Amino acid sequence: MSGFADELAARPLLGDGAMGTLAQATGARVEGAGSELALFAPELVGALHRRYLDAGAEVLQTHTYGASRLRLARHGLGARVRDVNLAAARLAREVVGDAAPSRPVYVAGSVSPATSPRAAGPPPEAALVRAAVREQVAALDEGGVDLLVLETFAHAEELAEAVAAAREASDLPIVAQATFVDEDGAPVTTHGETPEQVAAIVGALRPVAVGTNCTLGPQGLLTVVRRMAAAVPEGVLVSALPNAGLPHVVSDRSVRFASDTAHFGRYAAHYVAAGARLVGGCCGTTPAHVAAAAAALAAAPDPLLLEASPAPQRPLVTVGGRPATVPLPDVEAEDAALGAAEGDAPGPGRGALGRWLDGWPRRRTALLVAEAGGTGADDLATCLARGRAALGAGAQVLWSGRERTRRPRTSAAAVAAGLQDTAAADVMLTVTSWNTSRMALQADLLGLDALGVHALVCETGNPPVHADRPVRDGVWEVDAVGLVELAASLARGVDPDGSSLPVACPFRVGVRVTPGADDLDRELGRVRAKVEAGAEYLVTRPVYELGRLRRVRAGLEATRTRVPLLMTVVPLSGFAEAEQLRHEVPDVVLPEPVLATARRAGEDPAAGLDLAADLVAAAVAEGLVDGVVVRRPGTPDGLAEAVSRLGALLG
Repeated sequence: MSGFADELAARPLLGDGAMGTLAQATGARVEGAGSELALFAPELVGALHRRYLDAGAEVLQTHTYGASRLRLARHGLGARVRDVNLAAARLAREVVGDAAPSRPVYVAGSVSPATSPRAAGPPPEAALVRAAVREQVAALDEGGVDLLVLETFAHAEELAEAVAAAREASDLPIVAQATFVDEDGAPVTTHGETPEQVAAIVGALRPVAVGTNCTLGPQGLLTVVRRMAAAVPEGVLVSALPNAGLPHVVSDRSVRFASDTAHFGRYAAHYVAAGARLVGGCCGTTPAHVAAAAAALAAAPDPLLLEASPAPQRPLVTVGGRPATVPLPDVEAEDAALGAAEGDAPGPGRGALGRWLDGWPRRRTALLVAEAGGTGADDLATCLARGRAALGAGAQVLWSGRERTRRPRTSAAAVAAGLQDTAAADVMLTVTSWNTSRMALQADLLGLDALGVHALVCETGNPPVHADRPVRDGVWEVDAVGLVELAASLARGVDPDGSSLPVACPFRVGVRVTPGADDLDRELGRVRAKVEAGAEYLVTRPVYELGRLRRVRAGLEATRTRVPLLMTVVPLSGFAEAEQLRHEVPDVVLPEPVLATARRAGEDPAAGLDLAADLVAAAVAEGLVDGVVVRRPGTPDGLAEAVSRLGALLG
């Protein structure tokens, strides 16, 4: 069927959703390239296409992501490029023909980057890449597709090269899509390009549409759509195909997406209101998501629905509009001033966590912790400004969270060491075990001991979201339980092989507990295993309601798991963040009343702090927690405000 470009110019079209993650959900397991299902399981691929068609999709993408010679060759299928792409294109075309839908339905040939950004070794020569794109495009054209979708490109120049190569092989309409990651609240490609830069570079080649897919969830993609729509050349349209939500690796190492179909549908309407013409879904989306989008797009225009919700703005941590320059304190003078407090009192200063743990439960003093690092700060001076502000507001211990970015930045361990030395404070450090070996972890722990960083929060961790796949593969030789065992062993002065160390590493080891876990019984079982391995305290994931926290406390008491519990509190920055947490983030329970309050308050952060204060007050009154960890990205003053107000509720 022809006429795609004219149809897209005339009205928004609804694409389909994920093929690869949906195929995996059916139980299909492919040892090599997922696109080979078109040859070896055509009935499955055809059935998935039909489900999307029945859900209302008007553009079906072929199951050919990664079906270029350079990628297929890694799985011994380099000689079958034409076979795979031709079969996949004909499958999609046959589904449309057999269904004979009453509306126009177009078949799009899916073309990925010719090589995976995760592939080891130097990239292939440009001539080989262009040849691989031409070969795949030619086979898709022969199979009868109506258009080409070049998707999930992490570099604007690479996407532009693919557009040029595709035109050498076919005159089909082209939709060219880059993928963006969230770097401290701002969308960029993994090469650091902005939506405006991608729109200008790729739009100059005049494809039918320039757009974005994958990596980000529904809300995060909206900012990209708005910025692209304002920057594309006149006559070039915009496309938007988000993931269902944020991915999360679950117990069997499979990937689960936090998603809400109604939320997804609302954002499909937001994209159209923001200027997108082709909307659909990527990883984690299903026919139910597409059906919700179809319903939202078919509804009569509603100003409240079509008024695009703002993406959450997470300001960079700066002072005076630029990274802060903070004079380093006189450490010796501060040590002397703190000397009296470091006796039996659990107050601030180095060793505060250990003193508090040693006095618990005999001395039921609540602990107040503030996250100074891991919230978008790029330099130690900025983290110091936040840390000193938090200490001045009453925090007893600081926290350096793990890095949440792909671009180079000072490591969390370096931030922790710097904070501890220059602010004369005890600093908790998040330590993860994913994608490394037991031997490397032991070396890292010994290095932390040498730096004097001994307050650890151990977790397995998840790889960062990647443009090419929902998550990256990891080693996971050691999980959180194994990491705790390793740290606890070193704290006893024994290495994993049973040999005595010259001096014990005085680690104080904590672990995470997730009240919002789908299977809370299993989560509590894991917590008990971590405590038995040597964990001394628990830190929750961010909490926004107390029902599940009560269940955690009851489960601990029922099994006589007696360790202190710290509740992590993150005041909402506004309604946009609340909406994203409720619908897109795994293992977070944000109840409807909280969302409604945030909706009424809009983007006023004062309401979020009020909600956090009510939560802490109720948790303390019920005796559910032994302390609070305060996280508040932004300025030092904003963090200090939250620490002061929430700390006053601890008594």
